[in-house]
Amino acid sequence: MFVRSCWKPQSEKEIWAFIDAHPWALLVNNGDSGPYVTNLPLLLDRSEEKFRLIGHLAAGNEHASVLRSTAAPTLAVFQGPASYITASWYPNRDMPSTYYYTAVHCYGSIRFQDEEALRQSLEILTERLESQFPDGWKTSEVPPYDITRRLKHIIGFELEIDRIEGKFKLGQDEPKKDALAVGERLAHSEKSAERELAEMILAYNLDRTDY
Repeated sequence: MFVRSCWKPQSEKEIWAFIDAHPWALLVNNGDSGPYVTNLPLLLDRSEEKFRLIGHLAAGNEHASVLRSTAAPTLAVFQGPASYITASWYPNRDMPSTYYYTAVHCYGSIRFQDEEALRQSLEILTERLESQFPDGWKTSEVPPYDITRRLKHIIGFELEIDRIEGKFKLGQDEPKKDALAVGERLAHSEKSAERELAEMILAYNLDRTDY
């Protein structure tokens, strides 16, 4: 990923928080006939010295076979808020239109879970994603067999993160007044993702002293 120094996240802690906030990811591997890509949720596990991403995919997915056979690194792509930025938002309208966007790429090796680890990770995933609902669903609401009978049809895995890249392209390489004008505009958007992007734009540009 092409990342200018000004686009790098300010800390590794901010990268981990980004992954927590945006767990919907793309899992990417090379295959003999081309790349394999699967959309899936990946949860960050900080319990070991080397952080891991926990996920699962259908056993019938051909990507699962590629995961088992590849020796090359696996890539997980996380995307956060993004927006097209029209040049009409700039005070002098003298810069070209562009995109502001946020992304994190994680590279690492795969290890597979046994059935017990898979069950535990599914429980954590369910609790995490259901917590956003006032009366979220619990796995205890169905007979245990309705959970266990599905386990043979999915593959649980852990991606040990060996390398990570973050890119928060938020106008840091543009005139400060332009970036702040964009942030102020998006702060009043009806879209929550654009308001989130506005917060990041302001956080990364308010204290700039360059121009």
